[in-house]
Amino acid sequence: MSMPADRSRPRESSSPPYGGMAAERLADDLLVEILARVPARSVCRFKWVSKDWLSLIDHPDHRRKLPQTLAGFFYTRSDNGELPLETEVRFAGVSGKRCPPVDTSFSFLPSHRRVDLLDCCNGLLLCRWYGVSSLGDEFCYIVCNPATKEWVSLPDRSHENKVGIERLGFDPTMSSHFYVFVLLENVNFNAYLSEVEVYSSETKRWVYKEIGWNKRIVLPAEQSSAVFLNGCLYFYSFGKRSPFFIGVVDTAGETSMNFHIPDNLNNGFIQHSQDCLHYAKFKRGDGNVVRLVVYVLEDYDRKKWKLKHSVKTSDIFGGTHVTDSDSFAIHPVDSRWIAIHPECNLIFFTVGSASTLMCYDMDRRQVKVICSLDGYLPRLPYVPLYAELQSLHT
Repeated sequence: MSMPADRSRPRESSSPPYGGMAAERLADDLLVEILARVPARSVCRFKWVSKDWLSLIDHPDHRRKLPQTLAGFFYTRSDNGELPLETEVRFAGVSGKRCPPVDTSFSFLPSHRRVDLLDCCNGLLLCRWYGVSSLGDEFCYIVCNPATKEWVSLPDRSHENKVGIERLGFDPTMSSHFYVFVLLENVNFNAYLSEVEVYSSETKRWVYKEIGWNKRIVLPAEQSSAVFLNGCLYFYSFGKRSPFFIGVVDTAGETSMNFHIPDNLNNGFIQHSQDCLHYAKFKRGDGNVVRLVVYVLEDYDRKKWKLKHSVKTSDIFGGTHVTDSDSFAIHPVDSRWIAIHPECNLIFFTVGSASTLMCYDMDRRQVKVICSLDGYLPRLPYVPLYAELQSLHT
């Protein structure tokens, strides 16, 4: 593979003939086209080949074509543990660096008093935008791309008086359009799921559907994980008299109680990693030994889970066992799942009241402390998207 043209050294006074410059540009363009078909993890490694490759890959004109990987996590800073009237969005990189790759002030959005982060999916952010108004907390939904500073506001929901849990669905490998899912609470039975609304950027309309399940299904927790995969939203829930399961909503608003979780391991964590649905959980076994287990859904038609990883928690945390396998609590402090890396076998979570962000490498069976997060949920994994989207233009 030919090396890209050297941009780190000034050219000599006698410029090469036009044909030579054209050949250099052609070589760079061909290399970019090749890298655009390589997994994001490999593209990141190629940055270390030489300064030429780093310059080529990080060039603004090329980033739009090249796949990106997990950069870090958005979260919101709190004062005295309370939600401030004016939010301060922060960013923690996977390496622990605090330098955000994008504008966390959201200055590219219209003048606002507060922006609440709701969800993030493949480079796009779903926000609840509160304008500067004397009429109180008037708000609207906004979907934006902080890397390109593009944004679009959504029309009002047809059932905006109903409480719901909002999730974003977007897959740039399938379509340039995004979807917003709102799982709605039953007005007669609080905290139970009864309807769903789905917004499509293609039709620019909301679709409202009642859920035909003949069971009282608990509305997913506001901070619970959900995954947009293969054109559907997967979420974790359970019924009043039914086992835990993973529900599915497609982009037309049709729902199904698609399949049960592996080995009846309740209160787990679902994520999308390496093109597959993953489920992680702490499991108590023989001799009261607690293990971290990670499953991958290898057969979607048969709903077949396969055990991918298993390790004693004492091996992860240096002799400290997880004492409450149902709530992921490491005695004596609380902990929370954050994400599974989309490209490799890394699990991110927080530990302690100071919310120390940590990473567990399943391949090396090692834990790394990244940084402390001085904010509140949600903590949203972010993969930059530098391509411009027509769906973010009104």
